[in-house]
Amino acid sequence: MLDHLVLADSPIVLCGEGDYSVITDLRVDDVLPELRAEVEQHETNTASHREALQRFVLAQRQVRNTLEGYWVAAASSEAAEHAFSGMTPLNEVRAAAVMSDGVSRLVTEYEMATWPEVFSILDMKGPADLIRKVREIEATDPTGRRWPRYKSGDDATAAYCLW
Repeated sequence: MLDHLVLADSPIVLCGEGDYSVITDLRVDDVLPELRAEVEQHETNTASHREALQRFVLAQRQVRNTLEGYWVAAASSEAAEHAFSGMTPLNEVRAAAVMSDGVSRLVTEYEMATWPEVFSILDMKGPADLIRKVREIEATDPTGRRWPRYKSGDDATAAYCLW
């Protein structure tokens, strides 16, 4: 069995025989939608964007790791009790990718790749090439107008497990 535990917006994507299962915790997206919308109205790296982002981040900190908010592991060991967890039989999975949202947005937000394309990059060239692709796409929208976001380039981490 493959056990998984997911917190916040960093997904695990399981690749089976021709299908992909995305396991993620998007509760963070439901928190403070009006402040999120305010941030997304401004181009990144501007004074108005920084001010709106600061208000948003301060408000998020008030609900982080609470029942009214969302859970992240770095801030509280209790967060694991609120994680999404489960098990998948190993014979149903040929590979798994664990990534930060800064990488998964290539599929989920930018819609510039599909999960099969992501796994093809991982199979042929590995996580570093996948992250390079994310950075190339972000560079085409440095002000965040096409894809509103908190910063020009978010954290980008990926691990690839193949068996």
